Amino acid sequence: MKKRSAAHSMRAFNSPSKRTQQLSQTLDEENKEMERIAKLVTGEDKDFLRELRELDIFARADEDPVCSMSIDCSESDNRNIYDGTEYRTYTGMCNNLENFSWGMAGIQHLRLLDNAYDNGRWNARADSVTGTNRNPVALPTSRSVSNAVHTTSETKADNDVGVSLALFYFMQFIDHDIVKTPEGTVRDTIDCCGSDTRAFCMPIVIEESDNDDHFETGYCMDARRSFTVLDCDDDSGFQNQINDITAYIDASMIYGSSEDEADTLRSNVGGYLKTSTADFMPEAADPDDLPCDVDDPSFCFEAGDTRANVHPGLTTYHTIFVREHNRIAKYLGAINDDWSDERIFQETRKIVAAEIQHVTFSEMLPAVLDTDTVSAYGLYDTYSYNSTQDASIIQAFSLAYRYHNMMPATLHMTEADGSSYINTGSHNQEDAFESPSFLFEHNYKGVDQISLGFAFNSCPYANRLMNDAARNLLFLDDNGDSFDLATLNIERGREWGTPAYTEYRSLCGVGDVTDWDDLQSTHTDDVIAALQSVYDDPRDIDLWTGVVTETTVGTSISGPTQSCLVAKQFANLKYGDRFWYESTVFSADQLTEIKKVTLSRILCDNLDISKMPEEIFKTSSTWVDCSSFDAMDLSQWGTSKK
Repeated sequence: MKKRSAAHSMRAFNSPSKRTQQLSQTLDEENKEMERIAKLVTGEDKDFLRELRELDIFARADEDPVCSMSIDCSESDNRNIYDGTEYRTYTGMCNNLENFSWGMAGIQHLRLLDNAYDNGRWNARADSVTGTNRNPVALPTSRSVSNAVHTTSETKADNDVGVSLALFYFMQFIDHDIVKTPEGTVRDTIDCCGSDTRAFCMPIVIEESDNDDHFETGYCMDARRSFTVLDCDDDSGFQNQINDITAYIDASMIYGSSEDEADTLRSNVGGYLKTSTADFMPEAADPDDLPCDVDDPSFCFEAGDTRANVHPGLTTYHTIFVREHNRIAKYLGAINDDWSDERIFQETRKIVAAEIQHVTFSEMLPAVLDTDTVSAYGLYDTYSYNSTQDASIIQAFSLAYRYHNMMPATLHMTEADGSSYINTGSHNQEDAFESPSFLFEHNYKGVDQISLGFAFNSCPYANRLMNDAARNLLFLDDNGDSFDLATLNIERGREWGTPAYTEYRSLCGVGDVTDWDDLQSTHTDDVIAALQSVYDDPRDIDLWTGVVTETTVGTSISGPTQSCLVAKQFANLKYGDRFWYESTVFSADQLTEIKKVTLSRILCDNLDISKMPEEIFKTSSTWVDCSSFDAMDLSQWGTSKK
């Protein structure tokens, strides 16, 4: 357990970028002025203040500055051009030359359906379809859904189709490359779990009917609402959430989503990224703002994404790809002695992003989705850039891609034992959160042991249940306070005004739902019974709960609606990316080398290990010598090859 409070940990995990902080601070000043005026006018008239809150005056959003921006992408100053070669901008701006903001950091969520806010503007979705305007019926509390649908009395069994933990952690790694929805700012003087709630507060109070063995009646999870801005094309006051990072698969979790963030991470010598002792990421300058154990600040790393420290499995991938960057930069500098630091850095950044794109589509997605879905959405079709395809993050995808039901109960440390491998150390998952220091264990070999551990061990089943480490003990602190991740996911969908699961099911062509029997094509009888025990109507089912309770398709880890939303987003990320690795950004010979890359080879090149599975996302795969994996021939990037 950590001395930092659970609430502080959650704030650090969802912390906004500097850009969003500036917007949020402006709104906060305006909200404080409204409070001051209200007090002067009413003399602390509580009824009037309540009416103001109901009108959302204390939670009002400002105009989105991007809506009024005018950027000419034909001007070189708005693009990242060096020595006649164009590279991605750090922010994603002008990836699409006709729509400069598509996929850019700070852009609003895309919505496939109209918002389901209770007032059409910002009030969280709260009412069942069984009620009326005159006699509304409340949705079940998010914790009651968690208790009825997602609880398990014992540790979940490992899946029996050989899906390794390497997949689960890599999926989180990719998630942090493409989406981050920041929280709104709440002043330190405001207690969201007290009576004085304002603006972005979202306290989740355990009601008597939700009482269980972990959270007592009256317990409050100090959650916050996401930051919002006014929709660009809607004058009704509709507020929308934003993506704080670039949507593209561009390795922004390594390099950041702004030039300032990249500059902080660069050494400015030889194209290298900064590192610390034993080739780990650099030490964080301000660890208090990061999701890591503040009891030992030297173990908090600086990375392109602020969430890099939240779990050792995630930190391991960050470490490996920082090392991969520097490994490639060293080689490119050696064979191109006329290249500047900037040229080496930009070329290396382009290669690393291409490696991640290739691994995502050639290794990750085949495990996440079934072959029919992959085919239906053209994920493996020959690449052809489509300037009308918006790569920005779809809000429903951000919820559907939360495969938290596959989070294990244990962090495994694994070592070679002759010709086999054994788990030499196991730690409760709740003790692993915010503890990047696990990578330093055994004289800095912890990163190797964690990597072997997630390749050697299996994920839990992809079903509706969640282990206690995530469902009851997330960010557990010394006071015994913690969060329920299932509850948070459900509540997040409601406060975003996300329509119910059944609407997305219909949109995806899975089938309309009017009664409980209509779920039988996608849900087992026991799951339907669990849902029916807490929801009044199937059309009330929250999106996240709906998709993770679907029966998975084939050997994939996704149900049909979940598959649809995930595939739709990744298709946009591929065909809506002008710099996709299969475009003309590489020569034919260079592209051939990139397509040799496997995640196992990347781990072999950057860890002190001798073997890896041929297919790292399958525990049934044969372990082979690292020398067995094809390696990129980086000589193809020599000046003479240009």
